[in-house]
Amino acid sequence: MWYCLLLLSILLLIKVIDQSLFFSITRIGHTDIPSTKKIDGPSENIKVQDVMAFVFRGLVFGYFAFTLLAQWELIDASNTPIYLVIGIWLGYTLVKFILEMIIALLWRSRRLFLEVIVRRGILKTKATFLLLIFILISQYPPINNQVYWTFASGIYLFYYIIGYRFFANPYRQLIQNKLVLFISYICTLEIGLLWVLLEQINQTNT
Repeated sequence: MWYCLLLLSILLLIKVIDQSLFFSITRIGHTDIPSTKKIDGPSENIKVQDVMAFVFRGLVFGYFAFTLLAQWELIDASNTPIYLVIGIWLGYTLVKFILEMIIALLWRSRRLFLEVIVRRGILKTKATFLLLIFILISQYPPINNQVYWTFASGIYLFYYIIGYRFFANPYRQLIQNKLVLFISYICTLEIGLLWVLLEQINQTNT
């Protein structure tokens, strides 16, 4: 319960500091990601509310991943602390960001990659709020089981795939022209790193 209170407190602080960001996060049925045009290039100045949104996303997704892995018996919840899962998520995010910036420098497209990261961050944070709803509901013990979390992961994945369509649509022509590079990017930075994370968790658990 204290974990849920922590997540709600962070969300409340975001609302106090930046209401537009708060409503962007909580309106999961409304997209703030234009599907037909690119958004303005992001500012490189990091704001407090942006850090809070990042922390919120990490804590929510860490709890979700920890619970899902425990329910599927991929980890032993008694021997694997939740902060380890959150730490692995943070390491995954930082490594991915560094690799993306290296690619951006090689392609001389740093501004474009920053724009993509901002668009993807909006999508992930909105999807994270959806996970928060499932986490709050799971506090009712009778439904906190493997079936429930499998259903929650399915809804989350469906929402993310639909949202990804809006995220990627303005770059459709670029993706078509560099399809091999796009597939390589997905396999290396999305699927590949996740596979490494699962292997790391399994090794830590044994």
